[in-house]
Amino acid sequence: MTIYADKNFYLDQYLSGKEPTIPIDEIEYWLAQASRKINRRAFGKTDALQEVPDEVKMCCCAVAEKLYQFESAKSENGMVLQSYGNDGETATYKTTDMSELAISGKVLEIIEEWLMPIGLLYCGVDM
Repeated sequence: MTIYADKNFYLDQYLSGKEPTIPIDEIEYWLAQASRKINRRAFGKTDALQEVPDEVKMCCCAVAEKLYQFESAKSENGMVLQSYGNDGETATYKTTDMSELAISGKVLEIIEEWLMPIGLLYCGVDM
């Protein structure tokens, strides 16, 4: 599997000087996870590209950040912690914005935003 963006692209091109959301030592991992999701949604077309367009690289970075944000928001039990009371063992877990389904939807929105205009999500018949 091809990883569509690298650490240098993420830091220099995608962020353009902004502080990274993903810790430096974890960037490669999250870019690989994002690349896997992108390739699956693009029906394998992205792995077949001779040269990876900047749109695919930018998409990879955006998806990687979203996946990292979701994972880092989870607590030890795998649920997203919304609030915690310091008077005992009380906690409230979020069930909507950061659910697996919501994250999948958000990842798909990001992929569509970047790849639809360049035709990589087209699954029809070419004549």
